[in-house]
Amino acid sequence: MSSEILANIPLFRDLTQEQREELSRSLHHENVESGQPIFWVGDLGATFYVIERGKIVLSCPDDSGQDITLAELGPGHFFGELSLLDGGRRTATARASADTHLLSLDRAEFNQFLLKHPVATLQIIAELGRRQRDMVDKLRGVINVNQVIKEHTTSWTRASDAIAKVSASRGFVVLHLTVVVLWVGLNLILGRNGPDPYPFPFMAMFASLEAIFLSIFVLISQNRQSDKDRIRADLDYQVNVKAHVEVMELHHKIDELKKLVEQEREKDTV
Repeated sequence: MSSEILANIPLFRDLTQEQREELSRSLHHENVESGQPIFWVGDLGATFYVIERGKIVLSCPDDSGQDITLAELGPGHFFGELSLLDGGRRTATARASADTHLLSLDRAEFNQFLLKHPVATLQIIAELGRRQRDMVDKLRGVINVNQVIKEHTTSWTRASDAIAKVSASRGFVVLHLTVVVLWVGLNLILGRNGPDPYPFPFMAMFASLEAIFLSIFVLISQNRQSDKDRIRADLDYQVNVKAHVEVMELHHKIDELKKLVEQEREKDTV
C-alpha cells in the first residue's frame, strides 16, 4: 500500500517498483489529532510526510502577522519534500484540521537509500529539473499588471486618462495658442463692439476654469500611474525573490544529490 502511494508522488514516480517497495519500508506511521501542528514555519526539517487519511492545512504568516492558508491537503497528498532534500527550514506551518494518519520518511534514511541506488538519484535529479522548468514556465505566465489594471478601470478613470493625455499633447498646445491669438486679435480689432473686449474677462474666466479642471484630471491620472508603478514594482520584486529562492533551492538540492552520487562512485572505486 505504501509503495502505491509513493508511485503517485512526482519525486518518486520514476523509481522502479522494487525501489519504491524498499523505500516504503523506511516509512513510519504517525497519528496526529485534529488541531495539532506537525511543524512550524522556520523549524529545521528533515522529514517528508504523506497523508494516508485525514486533512492537513499549510499556512504562513503575512507581513502583518496574520495566518494565510496556502493549501489544504487530503489523502494521497504530500508535504515537507524541500526539507527532505536539503534539511533546511520549513517554509510553512503544517497543522492537522482533522484526525490524521501520516506516513513519514526521515532524511537520513532517504540519503541511505540514495547511496544504495545512484540511478534513483539521477532520476530524482531529472524530476527536480522538470520542476525547475515548470517554475520558469509559470513565471513566464505571470499576468501583466497593466492588463489587470485595465480590466478594473472605470469609465471615470478612463475619461481622466484620456483628458490628461490630450492636454499633454502638442496638438492641444497649438490649438490653444491659435484660439487665444485669434480671440485676442478679433477683440482688439472690434474694440468695444467685440464679444470679449479688453481685458478679455471671458477668456480669463474660461482659462481659469479650464486650468482647474485639467489639473484635477491630471492629478487623478498621475495617482493612477503611481498606483500602477507601485503594483508593478511589488510584482517584480515578488517574482524576482520567488525565482531566486526557487532556483537557489533547486541548485542546492542538485548539488547535494551529485555529492551523494560521487561518494557512492568513490566507494565503488575503492
